[in-house]
Amino acid sequence: MPTKTVAGVDWAGGAWLAVVFDGDNEPAARLERDLEALWNAGVDRLLVDVPIGLPDDAETLAAREAVDSAARSAAERPSSVFPVPSRRACEAAMEGADYEAVNERNRADLDKGLSRQSYHIAPAVGEVDAFLRRDEAARESVMEAHPEVCFRGLNGSPLERSKTTAPGVGERLGALDGHLDDPGAALGRICRQLTDAPADVAADADPTVDDAVDALGLAVVARRPVDDLRFLPERETHRDSEGIPMRMAYWSAAPLA
Repeated sequence: MPTKTVAGVDWAGGAWLAVVFDGDNEPAARLERDLEALWNAGVDRLLVDVPIGLPDDAETLAAREAVDSAARSAAERPSSVFPVPSRRACEAAMEGADYEAVNERNRADLDKGLSRQSYHIAPAVGEVDAFLRRDEAARESVMEAHPEVCFRGLNGSPLERSKTTAPGVGERLGALDGHLDDPGAALGRICRQLTDAPADVAADADPTVDDAVDALGLAVVARRPVDDLRFLPERETHRDSEGIPMRMAYWSAAPLA
């Protein structure tokens, strides 16, 4: 049985929504402004739904696109995997630059524009990147994971409905059957716990039900023994120019690639 403290983490529009398993205890929700603070609080493994390992030139872009291509194929939902901003584009977004400036920075670095969806999450991506550049010891335990890939692996078959719909939430809870006792009750507790989040953090965040479902799915994967985890791409772990791994963690009974 698992004994470590692990978490699945999703960006909730201004703060990090973490679902934490502390040993064999039931999952608990936390809303955190700072991901590094969550790590420093004693979590042994984090699976995070943001890109980790950023491109800054043509070579690292090709490596990053190999990861994202594998995820699109495994998730069977290509639109759920969006293009990753360059490192300097993320840094500009963190400094408050507008879309046009960040888009231009990304075009200069990677010779391609940036979607507005990617722009809006760029500050969160940059925060994780800056944390991992400072803390080399965290790089093997703070892992990128994509919820659609994780649920596909846990389910053992493709998901048919969008996570933004009630049937889609039900389908994902069904995927957790056999991996978590009473997933519906766990989701209910998580949502209720979020009503007690610190007011100053909650004021900047807007977690949705599908954010909570995603974080719960990542946490269920995170609590598996590390040797059970699989990664995309399957055959090779790429690294960016800072030495940060470019890979996505998941679990399934057989490889998804």
